[in-house]
Amino acid sequence: MPRYSQELNDTVLETQDLGFVGFNNYLRPDQLPAGMLSESLNGRLGINGEWQVRKGIEVISEPLSVGVDALTLPFDLPTAGEIGDGLTAILNDSAVNAVYGSCGFSNPNEDASQYIIVATNNKAVAINTLDGTATDIAYPALTNLSAKVDMLQAFNKVFILRKGKVALEWNGDLTGTPAFTKVASGTYTQPEMYYLEMTSVTSTDGLVSFVIAGDVTAQLPVSSFLRVYAADSDAFQIAVDEEYLITSSVFAAGNTTVQCYMPIPDLDGTITAEYLTIGRQISVGNGFVHMPAPEFAIYHQRRLIMPYAYSVEATEDTYAARNILDEVIASDILDSDTYDTIYANFRFNAGTADYIVGLHSFSEDKLIIFNRNSLHLVQGSGGTATSQLITNEVGCLARKSIVQIGNNIIFLSDNGVYGANFQDLYNLRGNDTPLSGSIEGTINRINKDYWHNAVSVYFDNRYFLAVPLDASTKNNAILIFNLINKQWESIDTVDTAGWNIANLIVSGDGTQRGVYAVNDIGGVHKIDGRVDSLDRVITTTAGTESITQVPASVTTRQFTMGVINKKKWNNFELLIESSESNDSDFDISIETENIDGEFSLGKLSTFNGGVLSTAEDVAIRGRIGNKRAYGIQFTLDNTQGRPRFKGIKVAGAETFRSTIKAV
Repeated sequence: MPRYSQELNDTVLETQDLGFVGFNNYLRPDQLPAGMLSESLNGRLGINGEWQVRKGIEVISEPLSVGVDALTLPFDLPTAGEIGDGLTAILNDSAVNAVYGSCGFSNPNEDASQYIIVATNNKAVAINTLDGTATDIAYPALTNLSAKVDMLQAFNKVFILRKGKVALEWNGDLTGTPAFTKVASGTYTQPEMYYLEMTSVTSTDGLVSFVIAGDVTAQLPVSSFLRVYAADSDAFQIAVDEEYLITSSVFAAGNTTVQCYMPIPDLDGTITAEYLTIGRQISVGNGFVHMPAPEFAIYHQRRLIMPYAYSVEATEDTYAARNILDEVIASDILDSDTYDTIYANFRFNAGTADYIVGLHSFSEDKLIIFNRNSLHLVQGSGGTATSQLITNEVGCLARKSIVQIGNNIIFLSDNGVYGANFQDLYNLRGNDTPLSGSIEGTINRINKDYWHNAVSVYFDNRYFLAVPLDASTKNNAILIFNLINKQWESIDTVDTAGWNIANLIVSGDGTQRGVYAVNDIGGVHKIDGRVDSLDRVITTTAGTESITQVPASVTTRQFTMGVINKKKWNNFELLIESSESNDSDFDISIETENIDGEFSLGKLSTFNGGVLSTAEDVAIRGRIGNKRAYGIQFTLDNTQGRPRFKGIKVAGAETFRSTIKAV
């Protein structure tokens, strides 16, 4: 290649990027450092800094909604003759016409089964991520969903939490006829204490069996704690006020046998005239209450923690708004039905214009409270817990954007994606700059009327955040942050109208492990689920699949040779490799600044003499045509396969150095 141009011996300069770390649309393209892209759509940055078109999205389960509504009031009956000779109106109350929530579920009785539970208007459905098979889970009689719900797995159960309405729970058993039941409600009955003769107690290798008259399984359920209040026995030497986890509680033949492990000698039931007083813990103050109809909850330190916005009324399934939006309450240990209103609740920023958006469980018994305008930290649990303000300079606006990654908590705020980290012996404090500062151009595109519906997960060293971009009212794009590169990696979209993400869930096992997207009609899709670059999605209730090319595109930084003068851009070289599964091709174009212009340079196949074969790599060279401009950047628009973009070199010479007037 000539070292000098023909015009006054201008030196031909070269610049290059060998590998990439992320993209930045906050700075001007000519301000970006080497290795930084100005745009990355539907790409992944992997080993060796190669940018590659992402894998396609795969359908796992077709939509549950059939697009048919039940009759809604008011409605008019048809007149005679409109539908035949008679008047016929059918209430289609069995139709799945809406999807209101979803969550992941790991069956504790199966080694490798992972499910996604989707809650529709009239039933829940368990979808096996291994093969896409679906199992219906019924709701209680006369129970239907009509509004958005929150779902979680805890205590080997799945809960459907309905704001202001009785919650539903399912024991995780998929055999027989699985069904949700209502959680206990109404007036809470204080636990009874049982005065037992020692002849009703046996013990073998520490496993103690208590026989109590009557059915007390509701009072002493499995996984709750049994408290010893008094022990009038020399043989039964156990400390008073100790608690022991109940492993079995079975009613049979007019009595209940309760079992738990205690550090005592073996007993054969022949001891006489010695007694034991046992039972559940008795509340102090206002007493215990049942689950108070929360909007959402989290699992923390063997308890459920939830907003305390509703009080439990005496009548079953009845709740009253407390008009308090900044208070949380915790369940008893391993007991989702028992809540102490005095010693297990906290209120944050009382009297201020603030309310709870989300909760997150951290290590060492730390609970983070995300208010709309502030963050708080609760240390400890129960009556000994303490709280402190982290910051009132930033708050959280989307509960499901909260994700813990190592010692960082990432969430969406008014200022973009923020991080709070544990530094200086786990002293939590908010970061002073948003994590999303480098993609402010994209953050500004989020529809602020609907960004509270954003959802996120952490998987494969990446933070996936689904948001509604531009005029969309639903999450239609996924912003991906690469934790290894510490840079934003891609904006993922689908080239199909109607695509949306109602929830993101990490599920599956083995090769099926990955990020799953549930849309608003109940379709389940696996992100990066195909080896090719085709998105296979379903966005309509009719169930017709849409198969489209991944709309992948990558744009380099603007090359300027480090000087402000105009240059004659002469030639370029690209290092490209095809994926191991697909042939590759893409369009190449350039954009120049001052003089502004957009130009097509052709296709990869044009320079290569055909599409790039599977697993082949190539260095293609081409002429730019001496385009005169201050800066130049390249865009590759993918048309086939999943090519890897490994590096670029561009050459040009400074121009207009002549004393002759420039034209």
